[in-house]
Amino acid sequence: MVLRTVLSSALASSLLAADMALLTLFLNPEVTLRRDGPSLFVSIWLPCAGALSVVFALLGLAGAALRGWPRAPRPPIEGLPWFTTFVFLSVSAAASLYWLNLLSYRHSIPVELLRALLASCLSLTGAVLVLVAVGVDAWLFPLRGRGPAAALVVLAAASVVVVPLALRPGPEPRPRPLPVATEVVRPVRRITLVGLDGLGPERVRQGIAAGRLPALAGLIKRGASGPLATLRPTEGPPIWTTIVTGRLPRDHGVKSFTTYRLRGSPTVYELLPKGGFVGLLERAGLVARSPVTSASRKSRTLWNALNAFGIPTGVVRVWGTYPPERVQGFMLSHYFHLLQDDPARVPETLHPADLVEEVRARAVDPAHVDEALLSRFVDSPTSPADDTVPWRRDLVERALAPDMTYRRAGAVLRAAYDPPFFATYYFGLDVVGHTFTRFAQPDDFGNVRPEEVRRYGRVTDGYVALLGEWLEEASRELRPGEILLAVSGYGMEPVPLWRRALTAVTGGTAESGTHASAPDGFVLAVGDGIRPGATFRRASVLDLAPTILYLMGLPVARDMEGRVATEILEEEFARSHPVTFIPSYESLAVTPVAGEPDTELPMLPEEEGS
Repeated sequence: MVLRTVLSSALASSLLAADMALLTLFLNPEVTLRRDGPSLFVSIWLPCAGALSVVFALLGLAGAALRGWPRAPRPPIEGLPWFTTFVFLSVSAAASLYWLNLLSYRHSIPVELLRALLASCLSLTGAVLVLVAVGVDAWLFPLRGRGPAAALVVLAAASVVVVPLALRPGPEPRPRPLPVATEVVRPVRRITLVGLDGLGPERVRQGIAAGRLPALAGLIKRGASGPLATLRPTEGPPIWTTIVTGRLPRDHGVKSFTTYRLRGSPTVYELLPKGGFVGLLERAGLVARSPVTSASRKSRTLWNALNAFGIPTGVVRVWGTYPPERVQGFMLSHYFHLLQDDPARVPETLHPADLVEEVRARAVDPAHVDEALLSRFVDSPTSPADDTVPWRRDLVERALAPDMTYRRAGAVLRAAYDPPFFATYYFGLDVVGHTFTRFAQPDDFGNVRPEEVRRYGRVTDGYVALLGEWLEEASRELRPGEILLAVSGYGMEPVPLWRRALTAVTGGTAESGTHASAPDGFVLAVGDGIRPGATFRRASVLDLAPTILYLMGLPVARDMEGRVATEILEEEFARSHPVTFIPSYESLAVTPVAGEPDTELPMLPEEEGS
């Protein structure tokens, strides 16, 4: 009995392990079973099958030992006790994983694979229903023969592996776009793009109504604003690569914070199954992660397109800019603040590197952040023992100091080069949103002490107000023919109760703010040609690249997924500047990225929890 129960658990767990490996193939179009089968077997199938075999065996043995445990009088396959139950659990888990990953990565999976994954989800769900029917039949008709039921169990079990394997198409080569001839173009408008994350329209509305965001309120009156729909996965690198390319993650290739390698394989995996306990595989040494780099991107960006038309660009801290590209203008990588103290490596964060010492001199030490500035956010605790929240780490070290560093560095570079297009990015609001949302919205959590609300309750609004002041200062510096575009790629909302409970059980990182459910971000445009008081209509992160190209006088690529937000324009500007198109920017004769880094990159704090 024990051996047969163990055999049942091993067979059933093998099904779920095989589906995990097949799901990995769906998420990575370039991976093939012939080439990468051994690494999938060692790193995915074997640990999953082994762990589940133990769980199922213990469950079956406990059920056999406990009196009163519900069981069918005659199981469908009598030689394999518990087999039907274990298969049902495995197939149900596999179906749930497939649906979860279909929803989570629907913007990252190529269309032909997306269709195949949807068909696989339906097939797995059908197998679950068949097994439910077998179970119901066993309970309602305990004396009926089990021949048909046994056949259905075997067929359902086999289908959960055979059908997804048969449905998954092989990798297809990327189509070659049509060549594009370019010439030097004088930009119609100069654009300043300021990126920030974690700001949603509801926070803006509430802050303005309460009088806490006067600078932002003034900018909204002077310009156009509105909600900004985001994408899944709602993570900085794929979202911001979409913003600067106008393409979905399935096209531009940046799908997460990191890429993966399985043990013993040189193949780069762009995604691993969500909900597949990848963190446990990593701790076991079976999976290794690496940060995405500029070489991970497969599509041309705004700066590539502008440079091809002879328009210089400046880029500071935007995701996916390490190693920096050899652009016409300058590019400061988002790794500068981590490598600034290493004289040997800091030059590799800036192109061209001739102003690297001037940029380093503008770096802000967290220990030197003005206490008067900090008093806008927190009441200092009476003693270190009372400070149960790591506010200095999250507010000062990870938010304020880096944002101030890149703001000052960007000012130096911009003054030296004065490019018509300048993009910079502040990540601090996302950081404080993850940590301090519970103090700003204590009613959504219920376990926040009044003294904590007093100390930390104004951090998030204070940070929005600070960013609003920086934006207002940038708007005052606008010259004729210039536009300021502020973009939050996604909003922030309280972590739901079920996720907080799961984190408490599993011992994960406790956060109070999340954007996992893809809440809307926020967009604001101010400047020459923007109609005051206008509202963006159903705008998304896909619309920003086409709109920026249009505003600067360049044609919009037809392979971009978004549209030009003409509703925010003054009528005279829109009438005198019709939208033009070209097939694609993918064949532009621009210098490729600088290549992969020569040495291993440190993981950014926001990458470590991804």
